[in-house]
Amino acid sequence: MVLSQFIDFTVAEPFFDKLAATVSPLALFSVGLQLKFNGWKKLVPQMSTSMLYKLILAPAIVLGLALLFNIKGDVAKITVFEAAMPTVVTSSIIAEQFRLNTKLTNLIIGFSIIVGFLTSAVWYHITEILF
Repeated sequence: MVLSQFIDFTVAEPFFDKLAATVSPLALFSVGLQLKFNGWKKLVPQMSTSMLYKLILAPAIVLGLALLFNIKGDVAKITVFEAAMPTVVTSSIIAEQFRLNTKLTNLIIGFSIIVGFLTSAVWYHITEILF
């Protein structure tokens, strides 16, 4: 960010665009390789607590704050919708780095993506009505 004030990077922008386009597919592919749905029944309480917060409580809190501070329009819609997104790769990386329960983290990622399709649609409709 600092160098862009002194150096013109417009020549390198196509390269950075191509490089950035590969990040999401590679991240999703690497998470997909780690997903194993065996033994998930024992971890339902932990998974449901995590997904309840991430898919329902967090967006509800953000929605409440947006309404409280009278924030309207696209900013409010996008903020609530982003808060409603499923758990993804960052949590897995952190769990792996600190040698936490990576099996639980990977199960939460897999199930929250599946459940997130439904909850994201619900939050989208809520934001369309309120904002």
